[in-house]
Amino acid sequence: MPRRWKPPKEDRTDSEAVRRDAEFRRKLRDVLEHGDEDDFVAVLRSYKPEISKEDLRNAIMQFHVYAREKRGLY
Repeated sequence: MPRRWKPPKEDRTDSEAVRRDAEFRRKLRDVLEHGDEDDFVAVLRSYKPEISKEDLRNAIMQFHVYAREKRGLY
């Protein structure tokens, strides 16, 4: 039986991973528009539970900057 051509591993798409990524982006967009810091942390931890303290701290700081800009405080 002849072998079938497959795209390189880095070009293959996993439909479940694509779905999870789209769901994360939707939840993140909702939290950025209507949520607070606790909601943001919950969404971030659900997507990436092994996030380091430093990365989490940086993401929270970015959330605060976005929230201030959105509210016109900067």
